[in-house]
Amino acid sequence: MKSPKGFRGRYFSLAAILALSTTITLANEAQSFVDSKKEVQAQEEFAEKEELTPPAEELDVAIISKKITVKESDAPFASEIYTQKQIEKSRANDIYEFLNTQSSVVTLPSYGNIFSQSIDMRGYGIGDGYENVVISVNGRRLNNIDMVSQLLSSIPLESIERIEVIKGSGSVEYGDGANAGAINIITKGYEGATVKTYMGDNGLAFVSLGLGIKEEKYSLSGYIDDYAHDGYKTIASNGVKDASWSRTKEIKGTFTPIENLTFNLGKSFAKMQINYANALTLAQYNQDPNFTPIPNVFWWGIEQDYKIQSYDTSILNYGLRYDFSNKISLDVQVYDENKESSYESVGGSFPSTSLSKYKNDSYNATLNYNDDALKFALGINKTQGSRNAYGYTVTKDNLGLYAKADYDYGDSTFSFGARTERAEYSYKKVGVNLEDDASMRAYDIGYNYKLDKLSSLFINFNQSYQFPNVDRFFDAFTDSFNGFIDPMQVKTINMGYNYLGYPNKLKVSAFYSDVKDEIYYNGATWTNTNLDKTRKYGAEVYDKYNFTYNIFTTFNYTYVDTKIKEDSTNSGGIGREIPGVSKHNVKISLGYNPTHRINLLLSHVYKSAAFAMSDFDGNYGKMQAYNATDFSAVYKYKNYEFFAKVNNIFDKKNALFADDGTTLGVYPVNYERNFMLGLKAKF
Repeated sequence: MKSPKGFRGRYFSLAAILALSTTITLANEAQSFVDSKKEVQAQEEFAEKEELTPPAEELDVAIISKKITVKESDAPFASEIYTQKQIEKSRANDIYEFLNTQSSVVTLPSYGNIFSQSIDMRGYGIGDGYENVVISVNGRRLNNIDMVSQLLSSIPLESIERIEVIKGSGSVEYGDGANAGAINIITKGYEGATVKTYMGDNGLAFVSLGLGIKEEKYSLSGYIDDYAHDGYKTIASNGVKDASWSRTKEIKGTFTPIENLTFNLGKSFAKMQINYANALTLAQYNQDPNFTPIPNVFWWGIEQDYKIQSYDTSILNYGLRYDFSNKISLDVQVYDENKESSYESVGGSFPSTSLSKYKNDSYNATLNYNDDALKFALGINKTQGSRNAYGYTVTKDNLGLYAKADYDYGDSTFSFGARTERAEYSYKKVGVNLEDDASMRAYDIGYNYKLDKLSSLFINFNQSYQFPNVDRFFDAFTDSFNGFIDPMQVKTINMGYNYLGYPNKLKVSAFYSDVKDEIYYNGATWTNTNLDKTRKYGAEVYDKYNFTYNIFTTFNYTYVDTKIKEDSTNSGGIGREIPGVSKHNVKISLGYNPTHRINLLLSHVYKSAAFAMSDFDGNYGKMQAYNATDFSAVYKYKNYEFFAKVNNIFDKKNALFADDGTTLGVYPVNYERNFMLGLKAKF
């Protein structure tokens, strides 16, 4: 039976229509799926860009360490500001490594001591530079009264919220020793729980736990850090290595009983120990940095295999902030530090132990006025320091008063400041009581002009000073006052240009310092004295450039030229450079973030050849340059971070070189490749 002719046609047409409709629907659904996927990818890419692109506050941050808060774009002085994110991305193990690899500051272990390292900024030398920069933590001054550099290892890098490097300024606010400038470290309060741990070769092990809560009326936080290292090399014939360990802990809190009044209280502890070796000769170092040093023989015949140094510190801090109004506030802080440092000379013909007990009390009070156009600060600083060791007690007490004002007028910012400070010394021993005092003044005048929203020019004049420390002022061998030591005075002119934008953040500055009575140690005569006149000038460039939102580079270059102009104690040194100063310092890094979960960073540090520490006669010529390349990788997943790092990838030899007056000593540092793996978690 034949089907009706029109039936097949109608149903065929219907089937064709249904098939076409289904195809179109499936195609639309497929396209919708593709579009949806693209939208999700676009959202993820946008979120990734949002996370990897620095916010505006990262580009133009507020500088608080000058007592008067000012933004980078308005600052009438040269500065480097490093935020918590930048510090974390560096993957540095400690603050010394961060400063040495990321900033214009130079650090090197002092004669092998990794916990209390030598510091230089703007050409004062790796030997004495630490005395020419004031370092503070939350306003607490770390500079010692003697020839011991600041103990920065007592501050875990994980606890730091920000580092502010003020260059060629800061003498009004910080006084004694702020010739090169100031480094202010601001720590954070923890919220929730943070755990960090890493391990590496040569027995490197580290674990840190931070806990904290923050409520409307109060906050409470603390941390515990534990670090240990088996050592890089054998330093004595009995197989002892240059091992080290440290344990630090802190608890602090704030309480705000009423809206305009906040109390703060904190207590911190640190214990450290390190075995450090005698120096190598240059020939031994060139042969192998791992060469075991021979016992050190002093000119009077005493031998010593190596030294053990131990630190034990405790610090109590308490204070308050009261806001009289939205414009006027008062901040008062008190710090009480007790520290013991012991040296044990091991082996040889005359093993011995010496103990130094320090007591440092300081009091800071600042009255601030903050208006739209006018800001000013009146402050008082008082420090009382004493050291009891070797059968005698020495003290150094400082009292400083300062006034500082900033005035904004249109696109211009004017800054004026002055300080007066008095230092009193005493040396007490059975039958001996010596005293002396000195007074100095500091001035700071600055001007900043904003060219537009992103760029500005500045110029600054700063007069600073440094009182001699107690080791330079008194001769412990003869119980006499060293009358040849005068306070050091410096006049510095700074000028520069800032462009604080994205994708490029650029800072350029130049400086010239005229120095009178620069204090130094003459190894040839074993005396502390003054260089009559010296001068330093240089240029600094900092640039961070984002090629794309996930590829960036940073470049930090410093050029410093130093010269001894007059020296009545050593005419042969006139015209020479200050020893321990590299003319060229380059820190460069390249960062790549394939995704917002993965961060890769390649960095390199170069310091040009310089004369050995204390080699004012240039007897040994310039030592080798410093070179080190590091690489780190981080993977983030939710609240977890897994990271790995290789230090000194190319296994370059590096060292600290020092002239003791009769021989050249070499102390190898960062002279071999090292690996590290770690984990960080937040809860």
